[in-house]
Amino acid sequence: MTATATTVGDLFAVIERRPDLLVDADLTVEKDGTAFAVRGYDDLVAVDLPSFGAALELWRDRPVERTDAAAALAAVGLTAEIRVRGAPVVRLGSDAVPSRLANRLGLGPLELLADGLLLALTPQRG
Repeated sequence: MTATATTVGDLFAVIERRPDLLVDADLTVEKDGTAFAVRGYDDLVAVDLPSFGAALELWRDRPVERTDAAAALAAVGLTAEIRVRGAPVVRLGSDAVPSRLANRLGLGPLELLADGLLLALTPQRG
């Protein structure tokens, strides 16, 4: 007999009984004319955006609340890392260690990566 989830709580209960997921992906996604890469490496899903502005736009238009996303990722053993031009700026999910800065800013269970934030804000050289 297969249980059907009717609430978010039911869904998490079903997910928690399953083994951890492993992801193998190499995608290019386009949203509102902005292309970005999504790559999966076992238990890490990296979303690499072309600019800090694109990251903020994706943040504003997120389809689910960050606490729900973090909980769902952690429940299946996955970590999502948001990168800007290759520099990791935010991590959430299984391996994320929520930072005090994120908590102070009211961002929830996110790990802000200060070094990556600085690199993301640095103009491109070349």
